Amino acid sequence: MKTDDQNYELRLCKTYFSILEFNMKEEVSLDQLCERAKISKEEAKKIVPNNSLDYKYFFLKILISQLDKEVLTELKEDIADDIISSTYDKILEGLALRFEKYLEFKQSFKILSNNTKQRVEVFFNVFQENYFFTNSLLNLVESEKNCGIKALKSIALNIIFMKGLETFLKNESAEIDPVIRNLDKYLGDFEDVGLFMGLIKK
Repeated sequence: MKTDDQNYELRLCKTYFSILEFNMKEEVSLDQLCERAKISKEEAKKIVPNNSLDYKYFFLKILISQLDKEVLTELKEDIADDIISSTYDKILEGLALRFEKYLEFKQSFKILSNNTKQRVEVFFNVFQENYFFTNSLLNLVESEKNCGIKALKSIALNIIFMKGLETFLKNESAEIDPVIRNLDKYLGDFEDVGLFMGLIKK
């Protein structure tokens, strides 16, 4: 993709979520996007899906991808010289950082997943981004070379992330402490019952 197209894509993405925050509903038209982003329809049509109903998945993937890059960059810097924290602690920190990045867009996420059916749809549509994040997180914090084991770990972390997301969306405060406590509990529960045994060690 050309640099101009990438810039337009990010601008449209930011505009989409700003409109969601303002209107408090998920219907966003191409006209609204173009007017607020100051991009012509011709340029926008080269980027966005033809069906406006697909906008939420399209822009959600772009947003999550961008936020995850920021999280992984920050985590890499944080743990670069860390020889004290365990793998467990580093994974918990990575997941916590991800939710911290989500705080700014919490209202939008609520609008896009305001019932169980929508949350499931959103999850399956952004599964690739979630898998990329958990796989990259594992690459940062440990040296596991077995692809099969790493895949199992990524799936388990996705399950933990989704459970944390439920807490995140239900919590009305701007704090993420309840989410982090639950993430810690979920990681521990997986170890305790053997479902996560040997995959993440404290």
